[in-house]
Amino acid sequence: MKMRKSIVALLVLSMIIGLMSFSVYAATVRKVTTSNYTPQQSEPATRIYVSKTSKELTLIADNKVIGKWPCSLGEFSANGTKQKQGDRTTPNGDYYICVRNDKSAYHLSLGLSYPDKAAADRGFEQGIITQEEKDAIYTAIDKKVCPPWNTALGGAIMIHGNYQKGVPTAGCVAVSNDVMDIIWPYGQLGIKVSVGP
Repeated sequence: MKMRKSIVALLVLSMIIGLMSFSVYAATVRKVTTSNYTPQQSEPATRIYVSKTSKELTLIADNKVIGKWPCSLGEFSANGTKQKQGDRTTPNGDYYICVRNDKSAYHLSLGLSYPDKAAADRGFEQGIITQEEKDAIYTAIDKKVCPPWNTALGGAIMIHGNYQKGVPTAGCVAVSNDVMDIIWPYGQLGIKVSVGP
């Protein structure tokens, strides 16, 4: 009987020591995992997304969808992204609003930061723009201002009013004037605008 109690006590003691060891190990694992964790950069709370597939503009503010509206795009946007001045294509990519024009011929307009660095790299590699033009685009993007719109890559890509269903643009994004009135207060300088599928 005494031997049996000793064995039970020894088993209980072994279990306690095992649990303590596991707790120390688990705490160590948690500490290492936590210290190495880097959160993913999230999307800005206020942003605009333009879908080229559905021809729809979505305005998001405070991470809530304010609205989705039909839009017109460049005539040849289905062929891919903008390559050069005059190709009547809306560019794909992530941009920011670099200018606001309340005296636009198209009601109101918000200018996008195209050409970006990716377009500048491609344009330089293809011999479309010079090294100086590429450098000027890089400098503007780094300063979060409008890049040069007078290179062979094109520019002056705007979100503007005067939308007409079924009528394409020369490369801009057109919405109705009523929608532009809704977007305007949110479309501050630096706001992210993504154009994609």
